[in-house]
Amino acid sequence: MAPTSSPTPSHGAAAGTVLSGHHLVTAQDDEAFRALCAIASAVPLTGTVPGTVAPAQLAAVALRMCERLLEPGPASRDRVALHGTQRLRVERAAAVGEPLLSRAEIRSVRPLGAGTATEVAVALTAGDGSPVAQSVSLLVHSPGPAARPAPAPARPAAPKDARRSSYTVTRELVRRYAELSGDHNPIHLSPEAARAGGFDDLIAHGMLTFALMAHHLAGAVGEADRTQLQVRFARPLTVPAQGATLTVHDLPAAGGTLAVTAVDGAGLPVAGGRAAPCRPPTGTRT
Repeated sequence: MAPTSSPTPSHGAAAGTVLSGHHLVTAQDDEAFRALCAIASAVPLTGTVPGTVAPAQLAAVALRMCERLLEPGPASRDRVALHGTQRLRVERAAAVGEPLLSRAEIRSVRPLGAGTATEVAVALTAGDGSPVAQSVSLLVHSPGPAARPAPAPARPAAPKDARRSSYTVTRELVRRYAELSGDHNPIHLSPEAARAGGFDDLIAHGMLTFALMAHHLAGAVGEADRTQLQVRFARPLTVPAQGATLTVHDLPAAGGTLAVTAVDGAGLPVAGGRAAPCRPPTGTRT
């Protein structure tokens, strides 16, 4: 049998590539991130842990490392990068202002249509080496029009007893998320760039959807009561000039987990996944 060759990465980085960094989420950063989610919601948030970094912000820090690791070369400038899946596991709460170290590694690069799918793991640790969180992202790089996902059927309405949150996502909110996260991909900021990439209009960051799903969970069960959120992105949330609606709901699932779903204003699925239960150590603040 002839040996198989690894696919040429669309972004120029191969499996096994590693990048290290350090991070500091300031009180100003934390306040701005939490305010961003609050702007989208008409309901004041409860269930946060004061003085700690929001879990979704840890995921955004990790994704920034992914993007640095996969910084595109000249040959991939015509490709669209989309989020396929995102998993975040928080081992312990990170204090605002606590120095964090990161180690990002490309686990795999595999062909996907005319592009590639790359899995990147990012470990966030404290200065003493103790684990804080781990993020695993699957990022898809494809030629523009080919990146557009097939239409997905609307999902049945959630049961009446499901906990739900409704968010208004505007272009200004998307722009502010781009500033906070450092993700300035043009398909999130320019309708023209998004249409050139095969979309109807500009689209929200997948991690903004992830952040709003985490925001819903914080209000439903509290940040201290979930250690892992795993999300698969079904399709991007299109944000026209008048804005878009994102509704998130959760239901009990097997093994004490929660099934979490996000749909747009037409009931089309945007993302879905599972949140795992957390058993914080004795003495942990709640």
